Amino acid sequence: MTFTLIKKELESYFASPLAYVLIGLFSLISGIIFFNLLVTYSDGIQSLPPNYTEQISFVEEVVLKFFANVNFLFLFFVPIITMKLFSEERRMETIDLYWLSPIRDWQLVLAKGVAALLLVMSLLVMTIIFPIVIWGIGIKDFSMLGSSYLAVILNALAYVSLGVFCSSISANQIVSSLLSILGIMFLWMITWGGHLNSNYVISEIFTYIGITSHFERILRGSIGTQDIIYYLSFVFIFGLLTVKSLGRRNW
Repeated sequence: MTFTLIKKELESYFASPLAYVLIGLFSLISGIIFFNLLVTYSDGIQSLPPNYTEQISFVEEVVLKFFANVNFLFLFFVPIITMKLFSEERRMETIDLYWLSPIRDWQLVLAKGVAALLLVMSLLVMTIIFPIVIWGIGIKDFSMLGSSYLAVILNALAYVSLGVFCSSISANQIVSSLLSILGIMFLWMITWGGHLNSNYVISEIFTYIGITSHFERILRGSIGTQDIIYYLSFVFIFGLLTVKSLGRRNW
C-alpha cells in the first residue's frame, strides 16, 4: 500500500510542469554557481607564484562551497516541493478519500515524505555531471565528495520532514511554504545564536539543536554518532507531529 502511495505522489509531481521546472531551474543555478567557483579557483591559482599554489585548496574553495550553496538553494526548493502535499489535498477536499480508506496516517505521511525526498534527490542527480567535469580537466581530489553528498541529503531529509509537517497544518500552499522557509531559517539562526552566547551550557544546547553545526561536520567528513542521532530524531519528531496533526480530524 505504501509503495502504491509513493508511486501515486511521484506521478502527481511529474504529471505537472512543476517537477521539470524545478529540476531545470536547479540545474541552471547550481551550474552557474559551480562554474563561478571553478573560475575563481582557477584565477586564484594563476595569480599566485608556482611555489604557493598549494595554499589554495580545491576542496575548500570549490567542493565545500558548492555544497554549502546547494544547501542554501534547498531553503527555497524543498518548501516548494512539500507545500502541496497536504495543503492541496485539503483545499480540493480529496484528503477525505484517504480517511475513508484503510490507509493509516503514518503510511500517508511516509509515502508523501518519501516521494518529496525522491524529487529532491532527482535535483541532486543533476549535479553528478560536475565531478565528471572536474575529472575531465585533470583534478582528481574527491576526498570530501562522498561526505558532502551525505551532508546535503541528510539536510534535505530534515527539510522535507519539516515541510511535510508545515503542509499538514495549513490548507494554503503559500502559507505552508513560508512556514517551511521560516522553520529552516530558524534552524540556521539558532546555531549562530549558540556561537554568540557566552554561557557554555546554553551555547552547546543551541549548537546541537541547530542544524548548521551537524551539516558542517558531516560536510567535512567528521561524521559522528551525535549527528546521525540528531537527523534521525529530527525526522521522527516531525513525522510524529505530522501524524498528530492529521489526527486532529478526530477531535
